[in-house]
Amino acid sequence: MLRQWACLLLLGSISIQAVPFYGDSGSGSESEFDESEGSSSESLAKSSSGSSFDTEFVPLEHQHRPQGRQDVGPAPGPVPPAGGVEQKPFNVDAITTDVNAPNPAIFFQQSFPFFGNEFFNSFGGFGFGNAQEPWWKGPNVCTEKEEGETVATETEADETVDTFGQERDGVSSVVRSPLFGQFQFSVNSCMEKPNKHVCTKIVNQNGKKKTLTLTRQCCHGYGRSRNADFSTPCEKIDIKDVEATASDMGAKQFIESARKAGELSDLLGQGSGKMVTLFLPRDQDFMEYHAAQQQENIVEQANADKTKPLSIYKLHAVLGEVQLEDVPNEQLLQTEVPDQKIRINSYQLPPALGLEPYRYSANCVPIDKHDKLSEQALVHTLNGMLQPLTKNVMDLIRERPDMSIMRTVLEKTNLSAMLEGEKPVTIFVPTDDAFEKLEPHLRRALKEGRGCASNILKNHMLDLTFCSLATVPGAKTTAFNLLGEPLLLNRTQRAENQTEPSAILINNVAKIMEADIMGTNGVLHVIDTILPTETALPMTTLISQKNLTIFKQLLEASGYDDQFDDLNNVTIFAPTDKALQNTEWARLLKEQPEVLNHNLDLLEFLNYHVVKPMIKTCDLSEKSLPTVAGANVRLNLYSTHALFSDVMNRATVNCARLVHFDDESCGSVLHQLDRPLTPPKNNILKVLEANPSYSHFLELVRKANLTQLLSNDSNSYTLLVPKNDVFEEFSESGETLKPAAQTQAELVAMVKTHIVEDVVCCAGIIPTNWPFVRSIESIGGQHLRITRDRRPKIENAGVTKCDVVATNGILHEINDIIVPRPPRAQQRPQLIPPGAGYQPQGDFDAFF
Repeated sequence: MLRQWACLLLLGSISIQAVPFYGDSGSGSESEFDESEGSSSESLAKSSSGSSFDTEFVPLEHQHRPQGRQDVGPAPGPVPPAGGVEQKPFNVDAITTDVNAPNPAIFFQQSFPFFGNEFFNSFGGFGFGNAQEPWWKGPNVCTEKEEGETVATETEADETVDTFGQERDGVSSVVRSPLFGQFQFSVNSCMEKPNKHVCTKIVNQNGKKKTLTLTRQCCHGYGRSRNADFSTPCEKIDIKDVEATASDMGAKQFIESARKAGELSDLLGQGSGKMVTLFLPRDQDFMEYHAAQQQENIVEQANADKTKPLSIYKLHAVLGEVQLEDVPNEQLLQTEVPDQKIRINSYQLPPALGLEPYRYSANCVPIDKHDKLSEQALVHTLNGMLQPLTKNVMDLIRERPDMSIMRTVLEKTNLSAMLEGEKPVTIFVPTDDAFEKLEPHLRRALKEGRGCASNILKNHMLDLTFCSLATVPGAKTTAFNLLGEPLLLNRTQRAENQTEPSAILINNVAKIMEADIMGTNGVLHVIDTILPTETALPMTTLISQKNLTIFKQLLEASGYDDQFDDLNNVTIFAPTDKALQNTEWARLLKEQPEVLNHNLDLLEFLNYHVVKPMIKTCDLSEKSLPTVAGANVRLNLYSTHALFSDVMNRATVNCARLVHFDDESCGSVLHQLDRPLTPPKNNILKVLEANPSYSHFLELVRKANLTQLLSNDSNSYTLLVPKNDVFEEFSESGETLKPAAQTQAELVAMVKTHIVEDVVCCAGIIPTNWPFVRSIESIGGQHLRITRDRRPKIENAGVTKCDVVATNGILHEINDIIVPRPPRAQQRPQLIPPGAGYQPQGDFDAFF
């Protein structure tokens, strides 16, 4: 009773995330190392204390696979994977399958795998069901015990995990309190297959880690169906000789042919009594192969040099029993032919498709039926013939005349070495005709191995073996390439009278023309179109895709577009078409494009939009950066949040606003601007001197002895300049701001009120209202409120012309004179948020 309520409390207290779990229900039950539990079971214990051993830990997604034979005593373990390939399910981090309409009942089972059958059985007293014993406690079960010892890590020391005392399905949680105030929490689960139940016990003590593994499985000659209830015991199965078994499975022609060739005895171990595993082609596939070989007059004949021919029969035989549910993905099995191996791949399918939970392949040949026990062998049937594998994937590409361009690019980018290694690989190879579809510059860059060539190739490569078997009509299969980007593979539905395999599309762009061309280290598929990726496109192509037409046309007209594509680790600030349409460059492009060819001024203009290094918006900061043209651009960040003024979410370059950003291309990044960038030629003082409309204010600057300040390039300033007509309006109204009418101190204070030691672009001025007012501080100590209504406004002056860029800052033209407040007003109490820096004045003074 307490146990039942504990389960209910667990259900109410934990946070459950409904994550799809592509596998049948995992019972995860725990068991003791007490062989008296199954009194009717046979048992066999094997101990190897103090020695290392290989133990297969079966993840949840490998539960409940089709029936396989379990022998009395230790089962022969699978051959270790070549090249140190990690043993893990294919789909865990490489393949996902998306189904639009999952079965709700299965979804519950997938989402809550830790609620095993025993959880629901515990409610038998409430009418939910009757408590039943699991099959592995029943008859005809054999037990195998293994023990090993290793040196524990520091974090593992003095930790004990023992869950075998709890006989229930699901995940068990064990809390240990070795010392007062110290607790250890451990989650452990047993793993169950149709004919096998495996539990572990881990003890860490005095720096040594001891692992005990208890395996219970159906004895030889007994088994359970894959969909059997957890309480269904191991039952006697009908075992026939290999010929009768092959006939029942539709693969008798291969066995008969081997017997006629005198190789059947060798194939079955020459009567040694040792079991073998046979991968038998179906009768139809074998007869098609046999007919093709006879037509070529090479069926089982010696080569021209009279050397002994390779036995096609032994190529389909492996010593020992290999149950597919025990074989890790990418496992290599040694055949009875020297130097010839079979690569086993497993692909998990979503239960909602109503198909088998796993699909298996041998050298990418689909395995049709599997794990059928006969007297002499364990039999799997194939939907095709296994062929000798003597060449790696790169060698296969080299011998294909229609892949000459791909071969050249692979060798120039040094990616050919990966296709010659031992680790599994898949490559989708475009034909030479596919390269002809590319634009000339990209095709030339690829052939020369320049620019983005390696990225484009990596977009076609996977670091695993992906057979076409992994795709299913009605499901979208996703594999991740070497760039970490997803490739979406979709197999079309087969037509009613269609005999050939249905087409497989990749990203709805490329079609697989030839599938499953197997090499010793992986597989290649031939496709008809190169797979595009923005991270591998040349910059000019990316600019075209983002509809920056005028900027792209200027690059082409200048003749420097190839140079732009060769740039690496750069940031390009490209003006939009709207920003460029009324410029002089756009006019020349339309009226006199010939004058733009190798135009040095245009080259300077274009290069001024390119900055090194590559900077994404998350890495932007307020600073000046050198451009490829040589002159610097100034980056500024602003906040448009009235409340969160410290959150910078707007960026400008020389006061041009970034309107679209972070489009990556081949190690570079593209940002779009709302106006073109022009290198400034003069400092602020020279800008004043060059404009006659600023002569009155320039006179005040000179009288205040501030010319050196405005010509200093070591600092950046924002200068607020009233035009001459503003001063004339003051004169006409009877007011005067002539230098003679003011003291020198008043004159200096008035001019300094119009100078801010910071770059305040118009893009950084937003509408604000009390209490969320914002201000900037002039070099004279005046706090000037900034806001925006119809136009940007600074104190009482509206900005009539924004962002005149100089080498040491910017200049705003304003329509009023900002009069400094007396010092007394500067010291009044502030009733605004700390840090806002705003001082009340005018109507606000009266209000407070």
